[in-house]
Amino acid sequence: MKKKTVLIGLGNIGLNYDLNERSILTHSKSVSKSQKLKLIYGIDKSDKQRRIFEKKYFIKTHSNLKKIKSLSDTNFVIISTPNQTHLKLISEILSLKNLKFILLEKPGGSNFKDFKKIMHLCKKKKINLFINYQRLYDANYLKVMTLLKQMKKFTGFAFYSRGLENNCSHILSFLNSFNLKKTKITILKRGKNPDFLIKFVNGQIVFFNNPRKNISNNEFEILGDNLKIKTSDEINKFEIFKIKKDKYIKNNHLFSKKKIINLDKNNSQLNVLASIFDKKKSKNISKILKISYDTSKLINKIKSMQ
Repeated sequence: MKKKTVLIGLGNIGLNYDLNERSILTHSKSVSKSQKLKLIYGIDKSDKQRRIFEKKYFIKTHSNLKKIKSLSDTNFVIISTPNQTHLKLISEILSLKNLKFILLEKPGGSNFKDFKKIMHLCKKKKINLFINYQRLYDANYLKVMTLLKQMKKFTGFAFYSRGLENNCSHILSFLNSFNLKKTKITILKRGKNPDFLIKFVNGQIVFFNNPRKNISNNEFEILGDNLKIKTSDEINKFEIFKIKKDKYIKNNHLFSKKKIINLDKNNSQLNVLASIFDKKKSKNISKILKISYDTSKLINKIKSMQ
């Protein structure tokens, strides 16, 4: 039997990103394509967004979660609303007696304090909580993680735009292989979205904020003792270079021909759902929640230094 699913938030990641695309980038399309889920309601305050959703998916909508009387048999809720609404919405939906799963947009609350409360509430109600760092659910990410863990010494730089919680959180969650808990942070340029240096146990990475609101800039490059990893395409493409000795110049090193690892960005949200409901991937899923927790804690630490 398909799990009855409610989607709260019909904005970009909820609905807009793939309206005219073949790709599966939104929660609306991913649930509609899933063999294990049945979308029964879309909820959003915007009349315009609800009309677009209804026309596209022929699913009922409402502007207010509390005023819907027929949600008691809901099994799965996806929340893709602004961060500051997450804790309030979680508190409201936990009263649904058949609710077993929640997928929450990253970073999982407006701040680390909220995130901890959300985790506590879900654990208390025995609800399975998932955070939508969609790249972490991609099978090829595990290949990149293995390579990152091989870097015993490294230096690097990263560029991010659209905020610490938005784009930068994706980079930080990827770098969890370097142990996000044991870090030392130095603020290089203060501001709401600062430039900063993170020293990990075995290396360091400098983060630069791109302040232009109309450009999405999300990438990093890391040089290790035996590898260089460079990202592009909004951290969906990884270029891997091995480091080898120069045959002709003493004490000089060269980069070998690159290897490419691509994430499946065109099916990103469908992959998230497939991972959530695949028992074979349960071990990796539990790691993602821990990564999300450590990422939120690190962002809180950076913000507290402003």
